[in-house]
Amino acid sequence: MVSSSVLTGVRRYLRALEAQGIKVSFGVIFGSQVAGATDEWSDIDLMIVSPHFDLSIEREDVNRLWRLAARIDSRIEPFACGEEQWKKDTSNALVEIARRQGTCVTLKNNDN
Repeated sequence: MVSSSVLTGVRRYLRALEAQGIKVSFGVIFGSQVAGATDEWSDIDLMIVSPHFDLSIEREDVNRLWRLAARIDSRIEPFACGEEQWKKDTSNALVEIARRQGTCVTLKNNDN
């Protein structure tokens, strides 16, 4: 189970992305935070699913994700993913891991 402090930080980050002009469909926390295998050095693996990334993922977009993560919570390791990629891609290992093991985070407080 993902801690409430991690969920709060991730929601802050997703809201900040929206304020920067990147529409966020949802985020998916995966990796050690979901597995319950965290320690003081654990990062927060976060897949950002957005229609903004459907056409292409530009280097400047990736840089913006990382810069914003550094300001909000330096533990966040963002991964960009288009909505179509999320729905259809079966070749990307990180997308598969996030789909199978991840915890979905929306901008609402009651995630499913």
